[in-house]
Amino acid sequence: MKGTMIGLEVHVQLSTDSKLFCSCPTKGSDAEPNTRVCEICLGMPGSKPVLNKKAVDFALKVALALNCELNTEFFFSRKTYFYPDLAKDFQITQYEVPVGKNGFAEVDGKKIRLRRIHLEEDPASLVHESGARKSAYSLVDYNRSGIPLIELVTEPDMQSPAEARRFLDTLLTTLNYLGVYAHGASVLKVDCNLSIDGGSRVEVKNVTGFRAVEAALGAEEKRQRSVVDSGKKIEMETRGFDEASQSTYLMRKKETEEDYGYITEPDLPKVVVDSKWLSSVKAGMPELADSKKKRFMREFGLSEYDASVLASDKGLAQVFEETAKADAKIAARLVSRELAGILNYNRVKLGETKVNGKGISELVLLVKGSKVSDKNAKESLIKYVLEGISPKEFLEKNNLLIDVSSSDLEGIVKETVKENSSAFSEYKSGNEKSLNFIIGLVMRKTKGKANPKQVQEILGRLR
Repeated sequence: MKGTMIGLEVHVQLSTDSKLFCSCPTKGSDAEPNTRVCEICLGMPGSKPVLNKKAVDFALKVALALNCELNTEFFFSRKTYFYPDLAKDFQITQYEVPVGKNGFAEVDGKKIRLRRIHLEEDPASLVHESGARKSAYSLVDYNRSGIPLIELVTEPDMQSPAEARRFLDTLLTTLNYLGVYAHGASVLKVDCNLSIDGGSRVEVKNVTGFRAVEAALGAEEKRQRSVVDSGKKIEMETRGFDEASQSTYLMRKKETEEDYGYITEPDLPKVVVDSKWLSSVKAGMPELADSKKKRFMREFGLSEYDASVLASDKGLAQVFEETAKADAKIAARLVSRELAGILNYNRVKLGETKVNGKGISELVLLVKGSKVSDKNAKESLIKYVLEGISPKEFLEKNNLLIDVSSSDLEGIVKETVKENSSAFSEYKSGNEKSLNFIIGLVMRKTKGKANPKQVQEILGRLR
């Protein structure tokens, strides 16, 4: 088989208040290591785990959203390996029977198959004094140990690093809509599996960040092709990714499933999700991005582009819906293009700003009533995002609202044309630059309070 084959194992930290098998908090303002721990997450002899029901609810929601077959009866297993981030020398996970299986996510019209979605506990975090490859020693912080994760395992259906990143973007959008994952650093980690031309699979372990995933896959694909071109074979192994050098490095030869010595977890009973429980989970499912996109196109007559941009972000979609009653087309343009562009350019998330539907609605009405130029509308949005000043307040305080009457504006335009007759003649001959030149002069005379579209209409009527 020719070509690149990529499969991902995505670890998602769930946004529960307590850990998967104990009552220790998952969040806290303290930065002290080993303070959010107990005998269960420290793996002390005689301690007994108790399953967090909310984590199961979240896992079921993700499985439903990703079109999985649900296993309504499942159990947990012990995955044994000896490493300092697991105090008890095994991880409680699911092996034989996951929460969900045989699902898919649609990316650019293509189905990326999901083999399984299962629940497991997070290991502790290792703190390396000089980086993972250079440290003389490492410290262990068990605050993270026992935090609930879901692991999503795809089939090797992706054919390029860019496609893998688009899959992750789609997955993150779904998780955002469901409200199940914990935002913050290092909460979504990816093990990247890649093979070329039907050769052995290599895993690049624990890559954090979508840009890093794309870079790691690109680096590993390049390395494997170089090995093959030199006449050697690709060996099955586990590698790490060094962001500084943008290269992968050998960690260990690849383990097999048998190396983990899975056994059924004896301290946890089988979980049975009855019809009442499942109905409750289904009732709490929100409208997801794809459905929302189609509804926006149908209900508000939006283009596929605008509807896609709006639906791809839960916050933007909410702001749009709150402003659509003022004027859906203007609201879509301001939110999907101007607001989204400002947020992206400044690398700011909507939730970090004071932007809300009320402030955007006021601006939509001003635009609809031709009370503000496009330039000043955008400027007011920038201030809204970065400084929290509502568009209407900013425009009023800075005297930027259009208040030139039609008759006054026509007089100013005629006066400008008279003063610049050669430019006007060039405009009449089809010179676009001359048109913009005259409009600029009128805007200067009116101190930006005229509507450029009205100025162009008046110019079009003049002979």
